[in-house]
Amino acid sequence: MVSKRSPFYIAPPAPIATFAERQPPSGALINVILQYADVQQPIGDGRVSLRLSAQRAKDSVIKGMLGREARRLAEVSVLWDEAEGEIIQVMDDAETPAAAPDAFNELDTFELTELALDYIARHKSRAKARAR
Repeated sequence: MVSKRSPFYIAPPAPIATFAERQPPSGALINVILQYADVQQPIGDGRVSLRLSAQRAKDSVIKGMLGREARRLAEVSVLWDEAEGEIIQVMDDAETPAAAPDAFNELDTFELTELALDYIARHKSRAKARAR
């Protein structure tokens, strides 16, 4: 039997794509970085940036401890203070949804100093003099 649609049928709209809010790194993830970090970059003043290399992150023991969160190991690093023996900062480099194109970004604009404006004026006047 063939069903017939009403001539006034309106199809429901397609679902709107939403971005899942990114969760901060878990304590287990931070503990794994502290325990298994094989990339250590000295920052200075007794501080070290700790993270796991891609090869180390593929270790089955680490994957077993973290489960699905293991894929975030490449995005998270820990700033460690050797002298105090404490975490200074956890840095999460995960991508965030792109900002709207109309959004104001402070880095998109700049202001010239008086010295720069003087330099530009002198350069323009020299270029005009050469063109004559």
